[in-house]
Amino acid sequence: MKRGGARLATPLALLAAALALGALATPAAAQKRGGTLTIVRPTDPVSLDPHYETTAPGAWVYSNILESLIAIDEKLELHPKLATSWDVISPTRVRFKLRPGVRFHDGTPLDAAAVKFTLDRALKGTPPGRWASLAGPLAGAEVVDDLTVDVVTSEPFGPILRSLALVYAGIVSPTAVVKAGPDFSRAPVGTGPFKFVEWKTNTHVILERFADYWGDKAPLDRVVFRVLPEEGARMIALQTGDADMVLFPSPIQLAALRRDPKFAVHEATGLRVVFVGMHAKQPPLDDVRVRSALLHAVDLKAILANILEGAALPARGVLAPGVFGFKDMRLDQLYPFDRGRAKALLAQAGWNPGPDGVMQKGGQRLTLTWLAARGRYPKDGEITEAVQAMLRDVGVEAKVEWREWASAFTQFRGDPLSFHLFTLGWVTSSTDADSSLYPLFHSRQLPPGGWNTSRYANARVDTLVEQARRSLNQGERERLYGEAQDLLAKDMVWIPIYNTKEIVATRASVKGFGVHPVEYFLPLGKVWLDR
Repeated sequence: MKRGGARLATPLALLAAALALGALATPAAAQKRGGTLTIVRPTDPVSLDPHYETTAPGAWVYSNILESLIAIDEKLELHPKLATSWDVISPTRVRFKLRPGVRFHDGTPLDAAAVKFTLDRALKGTPPGRWASLAGPLAGAEVVDDLTVDVVTSEPFGPILRSLALVYAGIVSPTAVVKAGPDFSRAPVGTGPFKFVEWKTNTHVILERFADYWGDKAPLDRVVFRVLPEEGARMIALQTGDADMVLFPSPIQLAALRRDPKFAVHEATGLRVVFVGMHAKQPPLDDVRVRSALLHAVDLKAILANILEGAALPARGVLAPGVFGFKDMRLDQLYPFDRGRAKALLAQAGWNPGPDGVMQKGGQRLTLTWLAARGRYPKDGEITEAVQAMLRDVGVEAKVEWREWASAFTQFRGDPLSFHLFTLGWVTSSTDADSSLYPLFHSRQLPPGGWNTSRYANARVDTLVEQARRSLNQGERERLYGEAQDLLAKDMVWIPIYNTKEIVATRASVKGFGVHPVEYFLPLGKVWLDR
C-alpha cells in the first residue's frame, strides 16, 4: 500500500487547479521579503530539543527548526515532508523514501542514517526521549540505502503514520547532537525554514531564515519569541507595535480586536483538554465517591462564561471532538453542577461537616494539596482559583502551591507525586486517540517513564487501548476507544474544564499566517510582513 507519491492529473484538472490557486493565493509580487516578526507568549521553553521538551512553549519554536518525515496540515490530513512517499511493507514495517538534496542547518546531509539516529536516540537513549511513551510500539529504524529507511514496530500499530507526524518526531542533525552534547537542547539543528540563533532564558529566543532551505524560502529575516508572563503586558505590546503576534491573547479583548482593522484574530478549534487532575492512588481521592463529588461541585458553565468569555468550548470528555476515536462522555449529564449531590456523596464516603464547614472524618480534615502554574494555558490560574473556591463551598479545603511552569512540569512527571490535585492540559498531538488514552490511562504508563499522572488503573481499559492500537481496522479501533471512554466516565480521575480554541492575535500587517488546530505547531515559514 503506497502513500505520499505524486498523482497523475489530466490537463483540464491541472488548469482548474491553477485557476483556483491563482484566485486564492497572494501573488508572489505582493509579498514583501525581510523584516523581523516579534511574538510574545507567557512562558519560556523547558528545552528546544524534543528529546526533553514535549510542551508547546518549546514546540512553538522547534517546529520551525526541525521537520518530521510526514506532516499534519491544518485540515488534520497527512502529507509528505522530509519523506516524499511511504509504503506499508507489513503490519510492522513502513518504508520511506527521503527527499533528495536536503541538508541540515550545519551542512550535514539528510539521509536514512540521520532518521535512524533520531529514532534510536528517542526510543533507546539513556534516558529515552520524553516523547517515546507517546509514539506507541516504535522499535526503531533500519537503513535500506541513503535515501530509503524502514521504520519498524514491535507489534502491529494502527496509528504509526500519525505518530511519525508528531511535532516531537523532527529529525535532528547527528553531527550537531554529537558535537554539542547536552547543549543541543539549547541550540537545536534541523532542516526547517528557520535556524536557531540565540536563547536567553526567560527573555527571548531568536531564529533566522535558513537560506539553503530545500523548499520555498521563508519571507521573514528573523523571528523573535519574547516571554511576557502577564496577559495585560502582552496585549499592550501588540497594541503599541512592540509585538506582531500574541499567543494566548486576553479573551476579553478579542471582540474589540476583531472590530479593529489594525489587528487580526486567527482561530481554530483545538485538540487540547484543560483539566484538574486527581491522584487516584492518594487518599481520599482513591474513593470514586470523593472524586465524583468534586466533579459535581464545579460550575463549568460559570467558568466558561465568566473567565474564558467565549475563548474556549465545554469539555465533552478526556478527548477533543476533532480527535479520531472521540466519544462524547456526556459529563454534563453524569456530573451536573449540584452542591447537594456533592455533599451527599462525601457523606456516603464518611465525610461530614466540621465546625468551620470543612468536611471531617475520624478527626481528619478534608484538605487536598494542589500543584499549579500560571500562564501555561489560557486562564489556568484564574480557573484554579475558581475551582478552589467551588470546592470550599462543599466543604473541601484545597491548598494550591504555585510553581513556575518548568518546575511544575518536572513535578507532574515525578515519582512519587505528592499532590492530590494538579492543573494540567493535554493535546492529542497525533490527532489519534492512541496518543492520549494509552499514555494517560494505561496502568503501566506511570511517571517518570509514562504520562499517567493520575495513577489510574483499570484492567479492562488497559486491554481496550492495547487492542485498539494493535488493530489496523479503523472501525474496530473507534469502537474499542468508545468502550474505554465509557469506563473512564464512570471512574473519572479528571475534572475536564474546557476544550481549547487555538487563538492567535496579530497586527494586520502579519500576512500568510494560519493557526493550526494542534497547538504545538506554529507554522511561520510562509508568514510575511506588509509594512
